[in-house]
Amino acid sequence: MNDRIYPGKWSFCSGYVKEFEAAEDTVLREIEEETGLKGAIERKGNLVEVIDGEKQRHWIVACYLCTVPSDEVRLCHENTEFRWVLPEDIAQFDLVPGLEKDLKALGVA
Repeated sequence: MNDRIYPGKWSFCSGYVKEFEAAEDTVLREIEEETGLKGAIERKGNLVEVIDGEKQRHWIVACYLCTVPSDEVRLCHENTEFRWVLPEDIAQFDLVPGLEKDLKALGVA
């Protein structure tokens, strides 16, 4: 859980692409920064557009399904909590806008 933009809402590892950084490199960097784990990309999903008029935010999200070698997460300063969740249980959580679209883009919802 990252309380910076959507306090109390659940999301996945995420971040912004640095200048001249490949999207896949961003994915792996963000996983490591936010969890302390080295990830591996298993599948790339579609691009998902998320518009949140209330927060006046507009994102184009590149979705990736990744694996990690361990469940021993070391959270960074950006996050307050984490959970390992099965796709069929994700609806029980209060999610950031657009997260359901991300899951569908990856074919896991």
